[in-house]
Amino acid sequence: MDLLERITDFQPDTEQESISKNRLISLMKQYQNQILDRDCPAGHITCSGIILSPDLQHTLMAYHLIYQSVGWIGGHADGDPDLLGVALREAKEETSVKEVYPISGKILSLDALPVPEHEKHGKIVPAHLHYNITYGLIAPENQKIADKPDENRNVQWIPVEKIPELCTESHMIPIYQKIISRMRNIRNQKQEILPEIVAPLLAWYQEHKRDLPWRKDTDPYHVWISEIMLQQTRVEAVKQYYIRFLNALPDVRSLAECPEEKLLKLWEGLGYYNRVRNMQKTAKILMTDYQGEFPEDYDKIRALPGIGDYTAGAICSICFGMSTPAVDGNVLRVMARIREDFRNILNQKLKSELTAQLARIYTPENSNFLTQAFMELGAIVCIPNGRPACKICPLKEICMAKKNFSTSLLPVRIKKQKRKTEKKTVFILIAGNPAQNPESCRIAIRKRPESGLLAGLWELPNLENFLTPEEAVSQCSAWGSKPKEFLKILPKKHVFTHITWDMQGIYLECEPDLNSEFLWITPEQLHAAYSLPTAFRIFLENLF
Repeated sequence: MDLLERITDFQPDTEQESISKNRLISLMKQYQNQILDRDCPAGHITCSGIILSPDLQHTLMAYHLIYQSVGWIGGHADGDPDLLGVALREAKEETSVKEVYPISGKILSLDALPVPEHEKHGKIVPAHLHYNITYGLIAPENQKIADKPDENRNVQWIPVEKIPELCTESHMIPIYQKIISRMRNIRNQKQEILPEIVAPLLAWYQEHKRDLPWRKDTDPYHVWISEIMLQQTRVEAVKQYYIRFLNALPDVRSLAECPEEKLLKLWEGLGYYNRVRNMQKTAKILMTDYQGEFPEDYDKIRALPGIGDYTAGAICSICFGMSTPAVDGNVLRVMARIREDFRNILNQKLKSELTAQLARIYTPENSNFLTQAFMELGAIVCIPNGRPACKICPLKEICMAKKNFSTSLLPVRIKKQKRKTEKKTVFILIAGNPAQNPESCRIAIRKRPESGLLAGLWELPNLENFLTPEEAVSQCSAWGSKPKEFLKILPKKHVFTHITWDMQGIYLECEPDLNSEFLWITPEQLHAAYSLPTAFRIFLENLF
């Protein structure tokens, strides 16, 4: 949506705003983008933000040196058509706050304001007009604030009712008051929107839900297995894992009694092996303390190993009809757009707040389907990496982000710290010739330490940093395996949650030392009985 469309979309509710809007549209058609620059002869666009505290009771204002009055924060567009971005930038520059976000992407006021002749940087600036676009901004009060000496002084939080007392520009007081009133109306709309979600969302879900194997029933064991598998894994990839897992381990008892190697093999390729280990710990507790059944109690389920707020919420709402929303990235994204919430969705406080609010629209009759409907909407309509499919969304009529053209700005995710990168040399030690007789080949594997990343799993031998072929051959000899032929070097990369392995695989044909720390196994044995994490399995693709 371009700037002219945004201005045209603004709906004034005062006569003065209507006049200002019409004048600005006429000038934009005449001067086009020049209206964003200070040298436009008929006036130019500026951007301001009324900054309020989260409870909307205090405002952050400054004494402006040009206007000789306490007032809002703002500045010139200076050629930038992203007026909301300008308002946010100016808010940070003029007050030094670091955390500030819009209450909405909606323009809250459009005013033609006269600017008196003044001096700036030693030059006289003649009187002119500002066509000022105002947004509502929110900033927590517990932040460091500071003046911008060349433009303002005495930046401070004041109660909103003190504005008439402190502002000496009488024509600005009603503008401030109308904007604050509009911000409060927006807050009320956000609070009132939740009950409106239920009926259209549930109706849409019943008609459009995907046929997924874990939706055949509401058995807590089935729901639990699927939710753990679906964490950071695509639905299509999970389907076959889920079916295979349940065929092998159909109930809590079979999971509790499963040998670890078999369990890890069933999980191979899903990653995060501590998840399946925790699942077995939970299964053993269920057998010991709850006769092999899940307790119908959120706190008791939440206390089980490997079960967090989301999984506990899913089990309790889907299986037991409890008002326990399952809030994950999908739900946070959907709600950020529906309520046009510009807060950081990675903030735990926001997640807890939203969970409590959603619980109020849950009932014993709708909790099962409501949890799954939120999951489904986030997965196939209000998608994470791409343009949301607003045209087919059941909530398009009430979605505030769609109404205010801000879906592309949401959700807000403060970027995580950059992943650490580690370099590794991975050894693919092969006894036999894989090109001539792959079935009789054996490869070397070993156990990883019992703590740390991929704890206790099997791995290909590896060392930190990159080795030259000569160094690799020497290392192979040091391990007791006699190198016969250097085969190739193959680079690979594997990304974990907090770390990236940048790897080079060195393939060596050798004579095994059966007394070494390595276990030498055939490809068939590896496939049938030994779980090798994806970070190492990628080196064996197309080898045998």
